[in-house]
Amino acid sequence: MNIKEYAESFGLHNGQSKRMNCPECGHRNTFSVSNDNGQLLWNCFHADCDVRGRTDRRITRDNVHSILSKRTQPTEQSVPFEKPKSWSRQIPEIGRIYTETVNTSGRYDDIYFDVIKSRLVYAIHDKNGNLVDGAGRSMIGQRPKWYRYGNYRGGFRIGTSDIAFVVEDIPSAISISDWVTGYALLGTSLRDEHMQDLSEFSRVVVALDKDATDKALTMMRTISSFTRASMLMLEKDLKSLGDSERERTIRSAIAGM
Repeated sequence: MNIKEYAESFGLHNGQSKRMNCPECGHRNTFSVSNDNGQLLWNCFHADCDVRGRTDRRITRDNVHSILSKRTQPTEQSVPFEKPKSWSRQIPEIGRIYTETVNTSGRYDDIYFDVIKSRLVYAIHDKNGNLVDGAGRSMIGQRPKWYRYGNYRGGFRIGTSDIAFVVEDIPSAISISDWVTGYALLGTSLRDEHMQDLSEFSRVVVALDKDATDKALTMMRTISSFTRASMLMLEKDLKSLGDSERERTIRSAIAGM
């Protein structure tokens, strides 16, 4: 008998346990199975039986906060982020043109211009409104295209909807914030900090470029373990669409969930 499959067959929820006759040695009421934060533990208490084991811990809606909060505990005191002196509120024309091109003009105003690096900087805040980082887009073709000023591991979040669209960059998140909450990963991978944020939403749509299908599928499967999730593969970048086409795309994705 496959003991792991036997233990899983009871469908125990977090905190539940069950005791019964051992399926291996047959002794009465010696076999125990329990669910500890998504991890199944089983053991036979009879002295002549060595059946015992556990599954990998699985993230679910019930245990996502307890598991991820343990993973993301800081190992050392973090250094507060200080706004660089080179950040200016005076946005030059090249910066204003960029915000209009990517449909962020008028939707987010906490923007600076780094006069030394010639980058348009989108300020990044945590849940409490504290300035924790900045993402600077080069206006003169420098590499890398995007530069991070801090080491914040969470995402950029904008909007008040309980439906979140996961995108890669900040302008894309801002461009859809009239209809849903835009959530920019600020990178290409899904971290524990992102999952902790996304667990608060009733629905999540992973909306990445078409060439990132495999990545988007993996993200969607991970997110669907703790909230309702789907995937939207884009032919064009959301921030490059006109408002009407962007709204139609978003509403269509929501309706198809």
